[in-house]
Amino acid sequence: MNTRKSLMLLGLLALLGGSLAAQGIVVDRRIDPDMERPRHRPVPRTMPIDVRSHQVETTIDNQGATTKITQVFYNPNNWQLEGEYLFPLPLEAAINEFQMTMNGTMVKGELLPADKARQIYEDTVRRMIDPGLLEYAGRGLFKARVFPILPCQELTITFTYTELLPYDSGLVRFIYPLRTQGYSPNAPKTTSVKVNLKSEQALRTIYSPTHSVEVIRKGDKEAVIGFELKNTQPATDFELFYGFAEGAMAANVLGYREGTEAGYFLALLTPKVKLDESDILPKDVIVVLDTSGSMMDDGKIDQARKALKFCISKLNEKDRFAIVTFSTEARKLHDALTDASKEAREAALAKVDKIDATGGTNFESALRMAYELAGKESTRPCYILLMSDGLPTMGEITDVRGLAKLAKENRSSHVRIFPFGVGYDVNTWLLDTLAEENKGQREYVKPKEDMEVKVSNFANKIASPVLSDVKMRIDGAEIHDLHPQVPGDVFAGTQLSVLGRFDKPGKHQLVLEGTVNGTKRAYEYTIEFKESDNAKAYLPRMWAVRRVGYLMDQINLKGQNKEVVEEIVRLGTKFGIVTPYTSFLVVEDTPPPRAGTPMPENRPRGGRAVGGDDSGGGAGSGARAPAPPQDQTGKDAVERSKSNAERRDSDNAEDAKAAEGEEANAAAKRARDSGYSSRADKRKEELKKKGMDDEQAAKESSNIVKTIGTRSFVWSDGIWLESDLTNGELFGAETVEYMSEDWFALARGNDSVSKILALGNEVVLRVGKKTIRVVDKSAQAEENDAEKPDEKKGG
Repeated sequence: MNTRKSLMLLGLLALLGGSLAAQGIVVDRRIDPDMERPRHRPVPRTMPIDVRSHQVETTIDNQGATTKITQVFYNPNNWQLEGEYLFPLPLEAAINEFQMTMNGTMVKGELLPADKARQIYEDTVRRMIDPGLLEYAGRGLFKARVFPILPCQELTITFTYTELLPYDSGLVRFIYPLRTQGYSPNAPKTTSVKVNLKSEQALRTIYSPTHSVEVIRKGDKEAVIGFELKNTQPATDFELFYGFAEGAMAANVLGYREGTEAGYFLALLTPKVKLDESDILPKDVIVVLDTSGSMMDDGKIDQARKALKFCISKLNEKDRFAIVTFSTEARKLHDALTDASKEAREAALAKVDKIDATGGTNFESALRMAYELAGKESTRPCYILLMSDGLPTMGEITDVRGLAKLAKENRSSHVRIFPFGVGYDVNTWLLDTLAEENKGQREYVKPKEDMEVKVSNFANKIASPVLSDVKMRIDGAEIHDLHPQVPGDVFAGTQLSVLGRFDKPGKHQLVLEGTVNGTKRAYEYTIEFKESDNAKAYLPRMWAVRRVGYLMDQINLKGQNKEVVEEIVRLGTKFGIVTPYTSFLVVEDTPPPRAGTPMPENRPRGGRAVGGDDSGGGAGSGARAPAPPQDQTGKDAVERSKSNAERRDSDNAEDAKAAEGEEANAAAKRARDSGYSSRADKRKEELKKKGMDDEQAAKESSNIVKTIGTRSFVWSDGIWLESDLTNGELFGAETVEYMSEDWFALARGNDSVSKILALGNEVVLRVGKKTIRVVDKSAQAEENDAEKPDEKKGG
């Protein structure tokens, strides 16, 4: 092959492999990786291969799974390619059948064991296609020849394999290698995953720790699980757990433990799917609706009526309900809790149509009236749904502290309060406190957001309680730092997840206690925490995100506390969680020094390497003490409360990441307003220089923090830095050249290290007691060349 053609393909494949990594990659094997690149020879501009679609459909029957993958690629260049299709096999998969077609024609391939696959992965990495493939070194590999990849045409590859799924921690585990490399030029246009699940036993727990999935149950023994992404780079592989159980409740526990530190666990509590009528607890529902004049704005009262009607329609025959409206005064639409008969529901719907909005906002009268309806004692759980769009202005008590005290001191044990704040003119301290101190959850509806959807989700959730006042313990494991601290109630069709830490591994008894119609019930399950178990690397950060949300709430509700702030900074730094106190994770105030640069005398050796100082807030972060309760109103207060609530409620790695988004954006805005640049802004510009369009670069540049187990890495001026490195560790790091034999030796020596090295070509990390700095000398040489003046112009 002539040199010019080789260079054209080399440029193309650098884009091609990056685009397709892990979900199936195409590699041209004709290129000599040692070919010296002419320094001034022009290289034709190449267009990246588009991934038009990536569809995954899996059918699971008991523990046998058949997965069909359909990938559509498009070659926008004016020459054809000949290459190999590589597919990293799922972890622990025992593949027994496979087949592949290319544009409808059967293609022969071979299945390679892990030792042979590692060499191919490393060869591919050496070709500068995708260092992310290191993550899959140690797994098996399917390889098949692909020819031709025609110019300006689509190529459809269909690949099918079957496997026996492993049983783990009382659950069956399915993994699909979905991740695509973060810096690739183009995201897949569409990515979809669908799992058809069937079993001879009744299915109970169905849970994805990695993605937010829709679960459609078709009776006790069938379910369909799926999700779809548009123009998005999947950041992690897809993982799904499912389990079986007899009886009313199932409990499954996943654990993570590394070294001798306290481990992390996730307990999943799942009621059975099909409930007998006797299994559903009768409940009381009291809707307290603000009908002050401001509810007329933006059609809020119309949305409230629709939401209220949906709540009434979801009531069961054995339930009771009542409606309270409040403006200048409170008014009961029912004199007492009313049985939810068909006739009573129809009569209530007619009353809802007549609700109008006018007057002030009398919170005190509304709370007292709701408590009067709820009664002092009951064997039923009682849910008070409080919807308001304003501040308390009428009544004897308008002070938010006084109203919170009234609610706490007068609430009976069976009552829970679920506040819904509508718009930005609400007092978040009051609504958050009502939820926190009265066993409820808060929700906020932004201006022009659909209130009906939010209230409908709430009504669906509480439709069928099966166990109230839940408490959980694990005897002998010495568990602590649980979130939620008080689990609350368990409802049919939902799954209650509890994250926490444990000190002692081994077999233990999990005891779940609760109340059914006033009678105490207890369920016991045997679980096991392994001595060493770091396969579920998503658990530590999921726990940390929930805990930070809880701690931030405590500061907002009770005021700033030195110990709480220090814990937030410690967790935020370790796990890469952005808060007002850890905004240095977002703000780029001091770029990392070049390798070998001596540490300045005025820089403290023990100070933080990421962010440049050790003050806690970070330059330009805008870290502030929370406002007094009476002043916690407006858009910023609502956004802060929503952010904390989303962190506390996050149920998987994708939810946890999404919960971080708004806080990171707010921190970046504060940085820009203070004259600092954000890491995301700098990364966006770098990605655009590499060929990404503005939209894709904006999406990818938000990924400036990546967590691997209990270790986080922050993007800083092109380098991934371990987030809690000190200045002394950064400046004293041992240098290892990217793609050198020492670099590959590091990758082979430790699975977690190989995953860290897969982040990119410039990484600073701890390996044992040493700090290693990976340096890409070829990239630095190109930067130096670009900085030199043009010799022809006499520079």
